[in-house]
Amino acid sequence: MKITRQTGLIVEGNSTRSVVLRLPGLLDEIGPIKGTTIRVGKRVSNFFHAGRAVNDYEDLQNCDLVLMRLPDESVARVVQEICNADWRLTGTAFVLFESWLDSSILQPLAERGAAVATIVEIPANRHNWFAIEGQYVAVKRAKRLFDKCQARTLELKPGTKYFYFAASTLASKLPRALFAAANKALRSSGVNGKHLYVIVEEMAQTMFQDVSRGSRGGWNGPMLEC
Repeated sequence: MKITRQTGLIVEGNSTRSVVLRLPGLLDEIGPIKGTTIRVGKRVSNFFHAGRAVNDYEDLQNCDLVLMRLPDESVARVVQEICNADWRLTGTAFVLFESWLDSSILQPLAERGAAVATIVEIPANRHNWFAIEGQYVAVKRAKRLFDKCQARTLELKPGTKYFYFAASTLASKLPRALFAAANKALRSSGVNGKHLYVIVEEMAQTMFQDVSRGSRGGWNGPMLEC
């Protein structure tokens, strides 16, 4: 009889605010849940009303895809525990999500025949967007799951996740300080109230359109090159 393959979950820490685990329909795909203890696994299962808690890593052997939500400082230890378990990893895809780490942290699993990848959320207002990087098989299985959950995925080159985080910081974090300074400068020039916010928004839209068209806007030098 053919064994039905499942999606497993390895979890540590507080997962209640996980964006991935709240995707529509994703929890319907979850089978075994491995926590730090069986009690933690049951707590996660009860909270999300999904899956079933298991005692050991070996209980995930029938999973072709295993999602991992772990604190960054716990990943290396959990990877080693999986490697030490009585678990034939060939054919299993491991996907670490909501982590700063890239798929190289999962290399010991890859060396034992598994496929590995990582996923991180892309800040977006209109859609559930995620960046994914890693080995082909793991990326393919994760993308298939996320497609079912009405989420979009953008594939990155393996080992380039730090470029994504740099882009995210430059585009969504750094400009806040600059726009705050622009607001202050406009107020100093006598512009206040509704006009101030309209002008700043117009400036921002113009800048964004120039960048989208590939225009350098007359700005060059070391800062642009960086």
